[in-house]
Amino acid sequence: MALSKVDGTNLITGLPAGSVLQVVKTEFTGTESTTVLASGGNFADSSLTATLTPSSTSNKIFVICTVNRGSTNASDQCHVGRLAHVISASTTAFYVGATDGSRIPTSFGRGNESAGAYTILTNTIQTVFSPNTTSAVIVKYQFAARGTGAGTVYINRTSEDSDDTQAQRTASSITLMEIAG
Repeated sequence: MALSKVDGTNLITGLPAGSVLQVVKTEFTGTESTTVLASGGNFADSSLTATLTPSSTSNKIFVICTVNRGSTNASDQCHVGRLAHVISASTTAFYVGATDGSRIPTSFGRGNESAGAYTILTNTIQTVFSPNTTSAVIVKYQFAARGTGAGTVYINRTSEDSDDTQAQRTASSITLMEIAG
C-alpha cells in the first residue's frame, strides 16, 4: 500500500500528519539598513522574504529565520526585528511578544550591551503557524532601530563597515516548510 502519490498538480498527497511536503529557502547575502524607529510602531521590510503556497488549508508552515544584525551602538540604536506574513495582501506580525503598555512587540529584542558598531549578532527564530489558506503566503523579516534617537541598523554587516580584515559580511536566510496537518 502506497503512503503517497503525486496528483494532477504534482503535489504529494496521502502522507501522514507532520510530513514535510515542500521546502522553500531564501538566502540574502547582500546588506541593507534602515533608520526607521520601532518606538513609532514602524518596521521596515527587509529583503529577507520567502513565499510558499500551501496545498491544504489544514497544513502548517514551519519557519526557520536566521538574521545577522548590526547596530549603530548598544543603546538607542540597537537592531530589533520581527516576523510578518502576508496573506491576501494583509500583513500581520507573528511570533512577537505580547503588547503591554508602550513596550514594542518584537521577535528579536535589543540584544546585549556588546552590540556596538563592530558587532554582528546572529539570531535564529524557529516557529510554526497555521495560515489556513491555499493562497501564496509571504513570510518576511522586518527590522527597525530601538529607541527614539537617530541611528541606523543593519542586516549582514556592522555599523563600522571599514574595508579591512576586522570587518565582516555575513549571510541571512529564511526557510519555510509546509507540514501536513
